[in-house]
Amino acid sequence: MAIGGDAAAQLWQGASAGTLTMEPDAAREVAQAYLRFAAQCDEWSGTALRLERIHGFGPLDSAQQLQQGFANKATGAKQVLEQMASAARGMADGYLLAAGILAEVDELRAAALSAIGH
Repeated sequence: MAIGGDAAAQLWQGASAGTLTMEPDAAREVAQAYLRFAAQCDEWSGTALRLERIHGFGPLDSAQQLQQGFANKATGAKQVLEQMASAARGMADGYLLAAGILAEVDELRAAALSAIGH
């Protein structure tokens, strides 16, 4: 499973089964933190995407290998950041479900995007 996916799945399972419950205000606060983190990961993922296509290393084979190495690292970072963002959103949803307020997720996601300047 992707990074953090197991934890998000366990949280969702506990909240769905009713074995994990939270007060709505506490769930909102925790969910907002996860959603801000997810939004930041999305932003960093965009930066990593731009780094996949860096130029100016020159025509030598060693330079091309170095360029490809950096591109591969950027691709790997982008994938990890996407997995982290997805897991963070799953965690936020799980906490909101545990408080019985999952319907508020869209509002909280919009607030998280505003918090990082989008």
